[in-house]
Amino acid sequence: MLLNNLRNLHPNIKKHVGQVGNKFHAWKTVQMQTAKPLEISNETVHQPQSKKGSSIEKVTSETIGNASPLPRIVPMVLNVKEPIVLPFDEVPGPKSLKYLSIFRKYITEFGTQLTASFLTFGLTFRSIISDRKMVPTFSNLFDKYGPVVRFVSPVGSDIVLINHPDHIQKVFSMEGQYPVRSMLESLEKYRIEHKNHAFGGPYTVRGQDWVRQRLVLDRPVHNAVVQHAQNVYDVCEKFTQKVYNIRNYQDEISKDLYKELHKWAFDCMGLIMFSKNFQMLETELVHSQCDAAWMYHCLEKATDAIIKCESGIHFWKFFTTPAWYSLVKYCDNLDSLIGKYVLDIEQEITTKAQDNNNVPLSADSLTSAILLSEDKFHAEDIATILMDMMLIGVNTITSSMAFLLYNIAKHQMSQRLLYQEVANLYQDNIIKDIDKFKNETPYLQACIKETLRLVPPIPLLTRILSRNVTLDNYNIPRGTMIIMSTQDTSLKESNYDDANKFHPERWLTSDAKNYHSFASIPFGFGARKCIGQNIAETMMSLLTVKVLQKYRLEYHYGDVQPSRGFITRPNRLLKIRFVDRM
Repeated sequence: MLLNNLRNLHPNIKKHVGQVGNKFHAWKTVQMQTAKPLEISNETVHQPQSKKGSSIEKVTSETIGNASPLPRIVPMVLNVKEPIVLPFDEVPGPKSLKYLSIFRKYITEFGTQLTASFLTFGLTFRSIISDRKMVPTFSNLFDKYGPVVRFVSPVGSDIVLINHPDHIQKVFSMEGQYPVRSMLESLEKYRIEHKNHAFGGPYTVRGQDWVRQRLVLDRPVHNAVVQHAQNVYDVCEKFTQKVYNIRNYQDEISKDLYKELHKWAFDCMGLIMFSKNFQMLETELVHSQCDAAWMYHCLEKATDAIIKCESGIHFWKFFTTPAWYSLVKYCDNLDSLIGKYVLDIEQEITTKAQDNNNVPLSADSLTSAILLSEDKFHAEDIATILMDMMLIGVNTITSSMAFLLYNIAKHQMSQRLLYQEVANLYQDNIIKDIDKFKNETPYLQACIKETLRLVPPIPLLTRILSRNVTLDNYNIPRGTMIIMSTQDTSLKESNYDDANKFHPERWLTSDAKNYHSFASIPFGFGARKCIGQNIAETMMSLLTVKVLQKYRLEYHYGDVQPSRGFITRPNRLLKIRFVDRM
């Protein structure tokens, strides 16, 4: 209307008015393209009144459309939501520790291993003084922060805790050719400084040395178990006789049942490793002058020293602590005694080879199998390998067997079903086919598997990431230590129904295939899976058969919980009743 009035005022300004109109329409188009789109209805839209008080123009949607058409707005639609990867600093965890990380560059003597050990020790100690009993303290962190927890280390690399089976599976899938896990620093330091070589055993060695050991040990370990199954069964018979001789009027072991199981495991490992019967079950005085008794005593003391050194603050790195002094003393003795057995077997092989005119010899023990392998090892290196196997194997098998007997004694229905399965086995006391034996005892194997699910002998597995990985949308950089709380994983209700209950039947139903394969991995997984799994399962199976055939087990005391440490142990004496079967 204003433009029309201007045209009527003077014809000479028509051209000028046209230019103004063009500029007005151009400005209006730009405004409509840049401003927020408005919803235009059939109702009139009022223009604001000008400063000169001119009349208000009524504009309809049709008028606006004819003046300057609205641009077509096409919404952007994403068919697939792109995953968002959050930085490592966003991983939740205790915030107070992040402030301490500023001192990291000033403290270089300590390391990530120290922080991991102190974390485990600290949570355990706090649970002891607060609840007076052992509880799965790592679950408190997961309940608060989620399945991925970052533990900021003020003195080393950060540590990430995980307990979700999918995350554990992903970490194992990215191990690479040479998986790296946290090692026993005290044992490694001892070998470097006191044995003048860095050659480690199966548990601590890394890289190509580990691959070399694994290739040499795999087949001999399996063959040694099969070859000595009958001898192991005889040791199990001696254990049941020992129980009969030392039980009190309540049919309980008046002494420590755990220690008797430890002697049983030591004797069985002696047969498998050296084809020697140590007869520790028949020896009460372990400080006697015989090599076997002294080896057992050194094994006990060395184990205690390693646990003390690996727990808490590592003062032994800077000065000689009592625990470090004990570790060096008893590891020296243990290494010397094992080395003596290795040299004796090596001499026997040499003598037989000369007498048989270089005819190929067959191995009758794990040591002889290593000596006869194509990949030659020095005697001191073999002693190091066997010492690792003895330190880890004897203690983990003892722990698992103790909790298996406890679960059987506590759950009478399971015990009755198990007895029905094994009551008539090996009446002639002759073991023929150990692999067939496992197939014929599915309920026994389920009881073992359920015990290892409830109490894995090594509750925490560690890996050092060789490359970046994304866990729960968090980017975890290479070089980070991952602590996998496998015990916490196997006790989560989201992974197993009635997860805290001993229920072997869960493994015998058709639903067992639906369980996540990484929800319970007591022997680890992948390339660095425990090499002694077959040894442990065979020994536990044979002893359970002998015990149940002779005794009915009962337990009438408080619940037994696993201790928190490098290797789990019962937190109280096992007062199991061994009642004679009529």
